[in-house]
Amino acid sequence: MNQEHTEYEKSILSKLLGSGSFLRGLFFVFFLLLSVYLMVSLVSFNPSDPSWLQTAWNKKISNFGGRIGAWLADTLFFIFGIIAYVIPLVIISLFWIISRQYEKQSGFDYFEIGLRLIGMLLLIFTTCGLAALNANDIFYFASGGVIGSLVSYIIALRFSPLTGTLILLCTLAAGITIYTGWSWMTIVEHIGRVVVYILHCDNCLCDNEFSKNKKKAVVVNNTSPNLTSKVTEFIEDK
Repeated sequence: MNQEHTEYEKSILSKLLGSGSFLRGLFFVFFLLLSVYLMVSLVSFNPSDPSWLQTAWNKKISNFGGRIGAWLADTLFFIFGIIAYVIPLVIISLFWIISRQYEKQSGFDYFEIGLRLIGMLLLIFTTCGLAALNANDIFYFASGGVIGSLVSYIIALRFSPLTGTLILLCTLAAGITIYTGWSWMTIVEHIGRVVVYILHCDNCLCDNEFSKNKKKAVVVNNTSPNLTSKVTEFIEDK
C-alpha cells in the first residue's frame, strides 16, 4: 500500500515538473518578485548609501532593498538613468510576451524571441537617448545614463537636437512594433475604441442628468398651480 502511494506521488510530481505550465508559473513568480524588488530598491534609492561608485562608513542603509538593493539601484541609474524605473516593467512584459508565444506555438520560436530582444534593445537605447536629449539629470547620474550619453553624443555629431529627437521617436515606434508584435494600425484602432467608449459613457451620464432635471421640472410645474391658488385665496381672505 505504501509503495503504491509513493509511486502515485512520484507520478504526480513528474507530471507537474514535466508540464510547461508549472515551470512557467515558477518563472513568473521569480521574475515578478525580482521586478518588485528592483522597483522598491529604485524608489527608495538614497545617494548617500554605499554603492560601487562610493563608500559610506558606519552609516545605516536607508534603501529598503538593503545593501544589495542599493548597489543594484546605483548600477541601474548609472547605466540607464531615469529609464531605470522602467526596467522592472520591461522584465515582466518580456516574460509575458515569450510565455504567450510559447502557448500559441507549443514551443519556443527562437527567431521570434530574437526579434523581441532586438525590439527591447531598441526601446532601451531610444528611450535613454530621448532622456539624455530632453530630460534633466537625476541625483548625480546623467538623465539617460551611460547609454543615453553615448546615443546623444553620436546624434550630436551629425544632427541637431530636434532632428535627433525625431529620429529617436521613429526608432521608438519601430521598437514598440518589434517588441510587442502590434502594428500601429491595431494600436490606433484600440485607442479609437477606448475614446468612443469614453464618449459613449459621457453621453449616457449627460442623458441621465437631463432626464433627472426634466423630471424635477415636471414635478415643479405640477405643484406650482396649487401654490398660486393658495396664495390667491390668502390674498382674498385678507
